[in-house]
Amino acid sequence: MKSVCVVALVMITSAGLATRPALLSAQTPAAAALVGTVSSLEEGNMEGVLVNARAAGANFTTTVVTNVLGKYSFPADHLAPGKYTITIRAGGYDLSTPTTADVAAGKAATADLKLQKTKDLASQLTSLDWVQSFPAMPEEKDSLVHQLMSCAYCHTYQRIMKSKHTAEEFLPVIQRMLSYYADGTAVSGDGRGRAARIQEPGREMMEKDPKWGVVPGIPRPQLAALLARYNLSGGKTTFAYDLKTSPRPHGSATHVIVTQYDMPTRGTVSHDMDVDSKGVVWYTDESAQILGKFEPKTAKFTEIPMPPVPEGNMKGTRDVVVDHDDNVWFPMRVPGNGAVLTKYEPATGKITSVEGVGGQFLALGGDGSIWAGNTRVDPKTMQVTGKFSYNGDSKLPPGGNSGYHNVADSKGNPWVATYRGPGGIIGIDAQTKEVKWYSVPGLLARRGKMDPKDDKYWFGEYLADKISMFDERTGQTHRWAAPQYSTPYTSSLPDKNGYVYAPSNMSERMYRLDPKTGELVEYFMPTEFDTKKIAIDPTSSSVVLWMANKRTARITKIEPLD
Repeated sequence: MKSVCVVALVMITSAGLATRPALLSAQTPAAAALVGTVSSLEEGNMEGVLVNARAAGANFTTTVVTNVLGKYSFPADHLAPGKYTITIRAGGYDLSTPTTADVAAGKAATADLKLQKTKDLASQLTSLDWVQSFPAMPEEKDSLVHQLMSCAYCHTYQRIMKSKHTAEEFLPVIQRMLSYYADGTAVSGDGRGRAARIQEPGREMMEKDPKWGVVPGIPRPQLAALLARYNLSGGKTTFAYDLKTSPRPHGSATHVIVTQYDMPTRGTVSHDMDVDSKGVVWYTDESAQILGKFEPKTAKFTEIPMPPVPEGNMKGTRDVVVDHDDNVWFPMRVPGNGAVLTKYEPATGKITSVEGVGGQFLALGGDGSIWAGNTRVDPKTMQVTGKFSYNGDSKLPPGGNSGYHNVADSKGNPWVATYRGPGGIIGIDAQTKEVKWYSVPGLLARRGKMDPKDDKYWFGEYLADKISMFDERTGQTHRWAAPQYSTPYTSSLPDKNGYVYAPSNMSERMYRLDPKTGELVEYFMPTEFDTKKIAIDPTSSSVVLWMANKRTARITKIEPLD
């Protein structure tokens, strides 16, 4: 079938941290609680600086972004009265002096911020900044970034570039890195996340593979030589190339508030999350036997323990979806390193599993069915109502069966986009079990969601730097270009304005795509950032996005203001 590729217009934007469990929308006109101007000797008043405010004793931080005049403003419904510590994020700059502000009810506090050139630019670069700084050939950068299990899957490139390993010394480091559980490991610069060394099923094959990255893979000596060329090995005290930072947010990218709430266990690695009909956020931990609950109105977290597994077994709760009755479904680890589909009923606290059904990824069909991979389950009876497979079907070309994360349409039919091979979309008719194949050359997908209103399947192309949509009703795939080496991992469904969102762990940005025009707005995050799923708050009259930040053990709320 026909594949349409549209090149997106990129507008660098920023995201602000909204650090209050605000009950009112950030789009609602409100009096200001804290205002100020940000400036530097080099630039004067500065647009696109992220200004963060955190109250003493709070478990969350709020961020806003300076406008074209260098001014920032925290709405009163986002900052309760109290004493706040103010920090900033702006590539190449630091605050001149530590700053606090006293916020009182009914009156705007003022804190003008002076910035100075940083003395440690290397500590401020995103992974994308590092790649853009390397004086390397495009094919070398491709071989480093476009891997199914790249370095950025667990940590930023800063850890690699600040190291002093030679190429020879890198080889055992690469071997050791392969002993960590990628989905259950995330290590951030602020000491959150968990490095989990687990012998997961299949890990031995990866450790013995002479290549690194899994798909498409690169010979380990070649990778080691590439990394040693650009780090601080060989006695270097400075980098042998100019360090570059991406442009700061401007225009629409500054119209945002971001709030990040610290999970109570700082070692949580939350690979997945979902939101119920009341706006409650549910998340899992890929390396611990818990189900997490976050209530936005109170900023309260609850960790619900799951049955333990024997020491030495893999721990963790995996993907999570909320069904039409607000029951929470997830694959839970069980003794023997397996996983079993499990339902948690918030109303009663009851935990029930569907024996014989496991896997990693789940989907909610438009008909209310629960899908664990290609197995369909009735959420009322908890009985398996169908098992489906496309493997070996004659319609699929050789290598065309590399589906990663299934979704289900309004009729309960499963679909999946491929992440390697010839590229395409695979569907199965749940009634007849007929397999459908739609060729999309070069498609390299990861995860996404199916819109039950119009059966449009939105997904991120992690290995191809694209945000894409397959229209089941026309059989066409539309692809929009994201910034090079941005690796969009997934996609949200369209919000009420028709925009879709895709995250980048390389650039630490959330992209907002207008599918009608191809315009891309880039909201810059206040911290390291990596998320695998995005949910739109069903209880808000304005657009509010929720996600788990895998890298930093935080729940992140993004409120676009236009």
